[in-house]
Amino acid sequence: QFNTEIVEKNEGLFSATAVANVFMHGAPDVVFSIKQTQSYGPILLTEEGLKFGFYFMNTDLIPGDKIKQELPAELDVNDLFDIHFFSGFGGNVEGDVYFKGLDFADEQGQFSISPAEMHVDTDMTFEKMVGNGSWPGMTITHGDNGEGMSISGVKLDFNQNLVMGNWLDGSAIYEGEGTYIIDEVVFNGVGQFFKMENLSVKGVADVENETSINMAIEMSNATLSVAGEKYTDNRLNMYFNGLDMKLLQQIGEISQKMQAAAIEGQDVNAYNMQLMNAMLQLVQKGPSVQIKDTQIGTEDGLITADLNVNIDKEKMDPNNPMAMMLALNAVFDAEAPEAYFAKKGMQGMIDQWAQMNFLVKDNGKLKVNATMQNGMTLVNGQPMQGMPGMQ
Repeated sequence: QFNTEIVEKNEGLFSATAVANVFMHGAPDVVFSIKQTQSYGPILLTEEGLKFGFYFMNTDLIPGDKIKQELPAELDVNDLFDIHFFSGFGGNVEGDVYFKGLDFADEQGQFSISPAEMHVDTDMTFEKMVGNGSWPGMTITHGDNGEGMSISGVKLDFNQNLVMGNWLDGSAIYEGEGTYIIDEVVFNGVGQFFKMENLSVKGVADVENETSINMAIEMSNATLSVAGEKYTDNRLNMYFNGLDMKLLQQIGEISQKMQAAAIEGQDVNAYNMQLMNAMLQLVQKGPSVQIKDTQIGTEDGLITADLNVNIDKEKMDPNNPMAMMLALNAVFDAEAPEAYFAKKGMQGMIDQWAQMNFLVKDNGKLKVNATMQNGMTLVNGQPMQGMPGMQ
């Protein structure tokens, strides 16, 4: 939670300057200061050269004294970022953020953080937003045995169009897509090792009709090494269909107000209640959720799972939240190699669950099918009962 205080403001015929200090709520120390200089057109002499437009804004982020004391004195921490915004006569707005990188050593280890940049093209109403970012990554090493962590090859791309609402008040609904990629993440600690390669997260939103929108999140990574085991070709895809846009707007507005209230140190319980009520209304509209083509690759074979959930809005009763159990229709299917779990000492539990029909053994594979309809849950065709060891 942060508080902001404007400590300096100067306005002139061709430019204006303001400085604001940012504090953690309830703490006296300045976390960082924001110095903003805005030049007015039509002729703009900027750090990016001569431009013609309405304005050019330059922002500096300056760390507070407490943060400066924790960093080596030879670092110019006042000049770590270049943040520029330019508005042209055609209504276009260009935003550029440059991080200049850090490379230093202290008693905690060696820190090497690469320069990074991000670019956004939009307009004064934020109706269309196109952007990209890139960061080669960072490496932190400490200890005598090469402990540390590294991140490399971070990229971001997005292209979105405003469907309804306003970006400034948190009510904006966009359609389009965005992709986030990391080439590699490595953590090497004492007795611990974690490595992930080729992580990709893709988000897609498209309008279904005048009132609802569909959203998808597709995640994958080539390899994951953890706890001495390696998993390959891992995927998780989630699809949310038929989401009511007005209720999504309402959820965004409430979240924005709740965040602002929290920053001011106010009680947010009322906002939490509003948020829960709006989410319940969203469910009552009858959306569907799918988790499919999900898999984890083990040395013994694939672990796969699919989930399909639908809400029958005809069975929903706004005055009876428990009616949701009757309106919920769900199907879950999963499959895994028996050898993978047997190697982990779980054969006894597997046999017990198979005897109770919670698992089905099929030529070295373990299978589960679960359904829920009209408030009744079936597992492999039988009514659900308490599972051993799960009470």
